[in-house]
Amino acid sequence: MTFLDILRTLFEISLVVGLVWCIFHEDRLVALEEKLFARIRRKRLRVVSQRQHTSFNV
Repeated sequence: MTFLDILRTLFEISLVVGLVWCIFHEDRLVALEEKLFARIRRKRLRVVSQRQHTSFNV
């Protein structure tokens, strides 16, 4: 076996193990998804502070 074959086999095994884990721990997976989506939404909707314009101050 070549090095690439070994890497592919390890990747496939890790995918199968991850799928089996997700089946038994679906609640943790959903919590992780919600956490990631909230972080993405927070970064996308970040409020940019307005600059102080000295010419517009009254």
